[in-house]
Amino acid sequence: MKLDIIFAGVGGQGVVMLSDIFCEAALLNGFDVTKAEIHGMAQRGGSIVAYARLSEKVTSPLIETGKADVIVGFEILETTRALPMLKPNGTVIVNTKHIPPSSLPKNLKQKTTPELLDIIKNSALFVHKVDGSNIAKQIGNELVVNTVLLGALSALPEMPIKRESFEKAITNRLKEKHLQINLHSFELGRQSVLK
Repeated sequence: MKLDIIFAGVGGQGVVMLSDIFCEAALLNGFDVTKAEIHGMAQRGGSIVAYARLSEKVTSPLIETGKADVIVGFEILETTRALPMLKPNGTVIVNTKHIPPSSLPKNLKQKTTPELLDIIKNSALFVHKVDGSNIAKQIGNELVVNTVLLGALSALPEMPIKRESFEKAITNRLKEKHLQINLHSFELGRQSVLK
């Protein structure tokens, strides 16, 4: 069993925290796991990408172009940018939030959300659109989008990590005062894929 995952978003969305929780859940489930991050200008709202690889034995933390099994996109544009990493029969989980770049060269026009979603749909075998931002807003904390997306990831048919391992990793990583809302958002994320 092998699973290579790309987490793509912008600084401040919890990409690193989510990839840390995912890796801990994999370890709790007995897998060998490696992780790498590319921050760019993440502290200023720029792109951030994290790689997570799990298997019985992982030898390198980086994923080759065109070899990722799953992309978890925290935002539509960053998801689209990560698509070259996806294998032809790969899966995408995408938060439907769109954060347009603050500036573009004059000869380029910004793509709309529907245009970006079409690009994603044409590049992946399976696409799970998750309105993580709206789910988080409805439960009263917009910062839990990452655990909504983790829940969606945990519900994929190809996911070898048990639900209990994800919940234990969330419990281990988060402060007690944030635990219940994150476990609830994790469950809502699971339901968004299972329904």
